Amino acid sequence: MKSKTEKPKLFVGKAGTGKTFNAICEMGKKDYEVFYANDIAIDDIFSYPKDMGMIIEDLHESKIEKDKIVDIILSGRTVALTSKNKKDVPKSIVNLCQVKYPGKYDRRQVKIKLMAKNAEEVINYEKPIFDICMGWIKAKDRSDYYRVLDFNQPAPMQLISWLSATDPTNEKLAFAASVMHRWPVKYLYALVAYSKDGGYGRVNPPKRSSSNPLTKICKRLGLKEGEVYLLRHLLRDPEYKKYATKKLSREDCKVLGLKKPTRKRETKRKIKSLEEF
Repeated sequence: MKSKTEKPKLFVGKAGTGKTFNAICEMGKKDYEVFYANDIAIDDIFSYPKDMGMIIEDLHESKIEKDKIVDIILSGRTVALTSKNKKDVPKSIVNLCQVKYPGKYDRRQVKIKLMAKNAEEVINYEKPIFDICMGWIKAKDRSDYYRVLDFNQPAPMQLISWLSATDPTNEKLAFAASVMHRWPVKYLYALVAYSKDGGYGRVNPPKRSSSNPLTKICKRLGLKEGEVYLLRHLLRDPEYKKYATKKLSREDCKVLGLKKPTRKRETKRKIKSLEEF
C-alpha cells in the first residue's frame, strides 16, 4: 500500500515501451480519467473526486499546463504521468516525481515480429493522431486500418473529437461516439475503422474549445466546461441520470449513451354534439 508522502511516478520511454500500461497499473482498482498535459480541462483540482485517479500523458509536448500539473501533484490525488523523454519535462514537475523507465524495446514491434516471422520487413504501424485521421480518410483496406488503431490505441475521446471535426455529418461515427463509454475499446476501434470508405479529403483538427463535445453538455447541466470528470461521476446516480435525460436534447443524450424518453402525445377529447347526447 502506498504511503501518503510517496511521490507519483513519471514513466519515461519511447512509444510502445509500456508507459501507459504502467500508469494504469498505478491506479490499482480506482476509476481514473486520462488527461493530456497540454489540455487539462480542470479549473479547480479540489472539485475533482478524491476517489478517482488521474493519468497525465505526453509531458514532453510543448505548451503543457505546468502550473495545473504541479497543483494536481501537490493535491495528494492518485496520479501517474508519462513522457517520451525526460529532458522536455519541466524540472518543477520532475522534482515532484519518481522517474521510471519501463524498458528500451517497443513491445508492439516485438509482437508484430513474432506474428510475422518470415516477413523481410516489418510494417511500421506507429502513427501520430494526425496520420491516424488521414488514414481514416484514405485507407482502402479498412481491416488494415483497424490494425493501425489497435496498434496505436489512441484515446477514444481524442480520436472521436478529431474525426468528428473532420467529418461532422458521418452518422456511423456519431453512433460510435454514443457507445464510446459503454463498449470495449476494441469494438469502438472496429466501428471507427469501418465508418468510412477510403477516399479523398483533409483532416480538420478540432478547435480546443470544442474538442470535447461533453464540455457543452456540462454547461447545459449547470456545470463548468472543464468538469467532464464530475459529470461522469454524477451520471452514476440514477436520479441525476433521470434529470440529465429530461434537461438535455436527444443528440446530447446520444453522446452520453442515455435514452431520451419519448413524450406521450396528449389525445384531445372529442366534445360530443347535442345530437350525440
